[in-house]
Order: sequence, then structure tokens, then C-alpha cells
Amino acid sequence: MTILKQTRKFELDGKGLITLSPSDYVTTGGEGSVYRKNQWIVKLYTDAQKMTRDHMGEKIRLLSALAHDSIVAPIGMVRTAAGDPVGFFMPYVHGDPLVQFFTNDFRARTSVNDKMAAALCARMRETVEYAHGANALMIDANEFNWLAFRKESELYPRVIDVDSWAVGPFKGSVIMPSIRDWHAKEFSAASDWFAWGVVTFQVMTGIHPYKGTLDGFARGDLEGRMKANKSVFTKGVRLNRAVRDFALIAPPLRSWYEAAFEKGERSKPPSPLDRTHVAPQAIVRRVIVSAGGTLVFDKLYDRERVTRVFPCGVFQLEDGSLLEGATKRRIGMLSLSGEVVRVEGGWLLGDLSDHALAFTYVAEATLAASALTIPLASEKLFRSGSRLFAVTERGISEIALSMFGKPILSLGKTWGALPHATQFFDGVGVEDALGAKYLVLPFGDAACAEVRVPELDGALVLNAKAGVRVVSAAVVGKKGTYERYDFVFDRDYRSYALSKTAIDTPELNLVHLPKGVAVSIENDGELTIAVPKTGVVSKIADRHVASDMLLAHWDDRVLYLDDGVLWSVRMK
Repeated sequence: MTILKQTRKFELDGKGLITLSPSDYVTTGGEGSVYRKNQWIVKLYTDAQKMTRDHMGEKIRLLSALAHDSIVAPIGMVRTAAGDPVGFFMPYVHGDPLVQFFTNDFRARTSVNDKMAAALCARMRETVEYAHGANALMIDANEFNWLAFRKESELYPRVIDVDSWAVGPFKGSVIMPSIRDWHAKEFSAASDWFAWGVVTFQVMTGIHPYKGTLDGFARGDLEGRMKANKSVFTKGVRLNRAVRDFALIAPPLRSWYEAAFEKGERSKPPSPLDRTHVAPQAIVRRVIVSAGGTLVFDKLYDRERVTRVFPCGVFQLEDGSLLEGATKRRIGMLSLSGEVVRVEGGWLLGDLSDHALAFTYVAEATLAASALTIPLASEKLFRSGSRLFAVTERGISEIALSMFGKPILSLGKTWGALPHATQFFDGVGVEDALGAKYLVLPFGDAACAEVRVPELDGALVLNAKAGVRVVSAAVVGKKGTYERYDFVFDRDYRSYALSKTAIDTPELNLVHLPKGVAVSIENDGELTIAVPKTGVVSKIADRHVASDMLLAHWDDRVLYLDDGVLWSVRMK
């Protein structure tokens, strides 16, 4: 079974017929392609003989018996019209990739705190316990095979790619190197717990336990560090301030992490919520840069906690309310999936609830709010600069506002993109078009480019931010190591130059300003200012700069969030 080029009908065991088309495509992974149709996810194996040769029917039967809310297990077989088994199906579930919860930026925007993170990791631990109790091994439960979703003020996990688990006579063989127990000769419950430790440590602290700078090891040498038991607990490891304090981890678990990563001990971990005894506190070792004060920091707002800054100068507070930056007037409310853009005479607020779009025009002079609707089914809003789009089954459709005595919404041009196979980030979409990667890039006042980027084929994009003729992306390769890709485009977005840099985390603490300047914080004590179009880079040393200052921008003004307080930063 190859990637579908045309609409075909399949039989779902016990559920009846389903029609799949190329627009239902999600992604292609090692052994097959994945499609989404309504409430179902369908995996079709590339090798038509796999189902019979590897006795996949029996494996699917064993896995379908797993009954746990956090395990997205196969339900049954998928067959062709002739009755030949070609894959399996499972329920579609909502959730954000766990890797997003590693970053300080995502945690700030979604108001995720350390208590919520610990409870999430505890539920992940319960999921691993259940799997082992059902005589299954998870094998490759890396950060991309875990999702997390929010219900009120709690986070709940979901684990996917369950068909790769070891169960009954079926063995597992594939694992991401970044979670592999390099000291183990075979997969076991102990190696599952080691993998859980690597992933949850990143949820807790934001960094892989074998990252940071250590003399004698190249940056990104995960395998070498893991084999040598040289973790973040090793004397001499240097970390920046973006790494969350190890002291926030419950003491029993912190001791377990150190024993597992530093001493090679293997055991079932204590609960992240267990604080029954006190262990010696681990210290986050940070680089201290000696530099003068060369920048000016101005506090803009600290009366309530700010979680998000929109480039048009609107700030979102923890309760969802919006403040207009210049006067601090409240202009409305938005959910976490909402967007704001500047329009003629005011602002356009877009939000999404149960696939229904809701828009509000807020007049700048009076703050009068006008509810606006447009008949369009969508699962996501996408913003690029001052342009707003709805993601639909056809691609991305621009939302246009006109003033004819009163505000009127209309649907602008639509650009084709596979909706289930496109990740949308800050100003850029990353499309997996049947295995080939493209960047979807609105630019100018009315244009949109779809640029083929073969360098991303086979890689996972974790985070991305677009500016004028530039895209920065955090990318993970097959070995689980992170790199930052910077694409610089020509004026018409027809060609580009690419540079790559090794990074420790998926955090992209940078902003692309409308005037074509990129500002970033990569190291404590240093602000980097770059002009991607010319390649000019300047580094400004200042002892007040820290990597946990989350950068944002208001037009060409550089801002940052520090524990919910909003500041601006500028040259003296």
C-alpha cells in the first residue's frame, strides 16, 4: 500500500466503510502513512505483505485489549474492498506534542506551572505502570510519542505509536537514541523507566539530562555523554538560566534522576508528587558573564501577569483578557487559540470554539465591540504579521475586514495546503506533502509562497518563527539532537540560503522585527542582534541579560517577559 494518490474506500473492522482521500493525509513514518478521517486515525502500511507476514492481526488484537485513558491503542484492522488487511485504525485524540511543554515560552503562553508539570509526569508514570502490568513494553516512548492536553487547570498525557510496543511474542526494535539506555543489552521495564526519566526530566527542567556544556565532549554528543554517565549532575557542566531550577523537583525523584543518569542505577522511579523525604539539593550551574550595563530596561506592566504579546501591541493576561499596550485599556478576551491583528480603526480579534470561528472588531476610539461571523468550518487560526487566516480543509483562507459604515468580514484568497499534514507556527506553516516538506509563507500585503525545503525531509520541526524573508526553526534529527535552521529568502521567496546551529533545547528565544532585524538571547549575559539579509551579527554584552527572559516584540520594539512582568529593552 503506497501513499494514496486518489480517493479509496476501506473497511474498518466493526465500524464499516470509510473513504480516504489525499487531503486526509497526516504524515509518513518508518513503516506506513497516517490519515485522519473525522474521529479516526488510519495507518496504512507501505509493505502490503506486512500484515500477513508479521502476523499484525494478532498484535493488533493484543494491543486493542489495552484499556487506559492515556493509551491511544489500535482498535481493529483496516481492509481493502477485497478484504485484504492493509493497516489498522485508532481513535483521533487532541493534544499538543509533549516537546512543547519543555519550553519556557510555551509554558508562559499557556500558564503551565511547575505543579501542573509534576502532575502530568505523575500521570505519565501511571501510564507506564499500566503498560507493564499488561505485560507490554513501550520501547520508544520519546517526547514525540507523548501528547498532553489540558482540562481546566490540569494536564493529562496520551501516548501514541502504540503499534511499535512489545507485547506477547512481538518484540520491539526501534528507539530514538536520545532516550535509549546505552548500558542495557535488551529492552525491559528498566529501559522503559530510563526513557520515562529522560522525557519527564525535560518536562520538569526544559533540558535533556545529558545536555549543557561539558569540557571533553562536543556539543550535542548525547551518545558519548550517556555512555559515560556524564549528565547535568556532573561537576563542571554549565547551563544557562533558561534551565528551570532542579530544586523544584520533588526530592525523592531528584535523587532518582541523579542515580539513574549519573550512576547507572535502574529502578522504578518514585512519584513526581512524592515529597516524603529531603535529599541534597542539586544545583543548576549557570554561566556567569562579566560585562557592563550597555542596555536600558523599562518596565511596561506588572499589575497582572502577562502571558503573551501580540506584534500589534496587544498584551494577553493570565485570565485571557487583552490590554492595548499604549493606554493599558482592556479591549476584550481570547482563549489560548485566539489571535489579534491591527486593522483600520482598531483591532480584529479571532477565536475558535468547537470548530466554530468567532470574530470581534474593537474600535480604537471608543472600544465599542462588534461581533462578526463568517460561515467557515475551521480547526485553527493562523496569523502572519498583520494578516489573519483560517485553516480549512482546502488550505489557509485569508480573513479580510472592510469598513462600509460598519465592519464587514469576508473571505479572501485561499492557498492550498494539506490541513492535517501542516504544522502552523509563528508566521509560517511546515507542510509534509506526502513525504516532501514545504514552508508555507505569507508575505507582503497579499502574497503567499509555498517553498520546497528538502533539508527538512525526514526531520521534525519543533518550533518556528518567521520574519521578513527569514524563517528560524528548531529541528530534531533522527538521533534526537536539536539544531536551529535559519532560512534567508530572496525578495520573491523563490530561493534561499540555509545555515544550521547546534542548540540544547527546542526553545527559540528570538524575535524577527518588521524592519528585518533578528534579536535573540542564546547565552546569559549576551544579546544578539542580526540582520539575516546581510549576514551582519552583533553581540551586546550586558550582565542583566538572561536566557530566561522571554523575548517578544511590538512592531519594531523589543520586549521581554520575566516571570509575567513585561519589560522593554533598548540600547543606551
